[in-house]
Amino acid sequence: MTSSLQIGPLAIPYSLILIAVAVFIGNLIAKLVDKGTEKTIENHFFKILVVAVLVARIAFVIQYRAAYFSSPLDILDIRDGGWNAQAGVIAAWLYALLLIKRKVYLRKPLLLVMFGSSLVWIAGTVALAMLAKDALPIPDLKLNSMTGDEVYLAKFKGQPTVINFWATWCPPCQREMPVLEKAQQQNPGINFVFINQGESKLQVEQFLASNHLMIRNVLMDTSGVAGKEFGVKGMPSTYFFDASGNLMDSRIGEVSDASLLEKLQKINPQSYLPKESP
Repeated sequence: MTSSLQIGPLAIPYSLILIAVAVFIGNLIAKLVDKGTEKTIENHFFKILVVAVLVARIAFVIQYRAAYFSSPLDILDIRDGGWNAQAGVIAAWLYALLLIKRKVYLRKPLLLVMFGSSLVWIAGTVALAMLAKDALPIPDLKLNSMTGDEVYLAKFKGQPTVINFWATWCPPCQREMPVLEKAQQQNPGINFVFINQGESKLQVEQFLASNHLMIRNVLMDTSGVAGKEFGVKGMPSTYFFDASGNLMDSRIGEVSDASLLEKLQKINPQSYLPKESP
């Protein structure tokens, strides 16, 4: 189920690796084209990348603007993984074509760079999508609830489900828990399951009480069997399943209101939209 590459304690999403590879290929082609010159194409490619990144973030913020009304500064916090890759790619091509229109001599080398990096990104995106289709459904694991009852994860099939792996010592887990709590309250049509990794019931109870968190479906994975089954590479890790129990998306790292909403709408298009400020 893993969607990331584990390097020691660091988990890097494959989608991010794909973007890095596409940029590397584009930059490599630019270097070869610029060999013996003043790096004209390489410099232009850098500007194109800046435009792509800015537009990708701005497009995401505009799409989920209601989620940012309560805390506008969160727009600057790119750790939430909120990007519109398609908008970024389109903006990159439009800017590249504008440069070509202004400077005809850039046509051949710049198009070579753009086609090279774009083909890598498209091929990688298709490959990741094909791999995602082979993802396992919600496993039939048995865990204990906070009350000591045995709970089978498979029982959550039949309704869209979000499974979050967390620990009380994890700062990103602490920061995102209120976001998940609010989402659980506002989306009764979605199961939210919180699987604590390797801690005692007392530790979890104290954490929830001290932070005034009222979350349901808290399960204990003291032996880490669920984490191994899911291939958890880092915390927090959140998995998004449709009503049939099929994995639709995942997120390694902290979520914000906006980035969580983006993924919730993949498993339930009627997911909540934060109320806009008057």
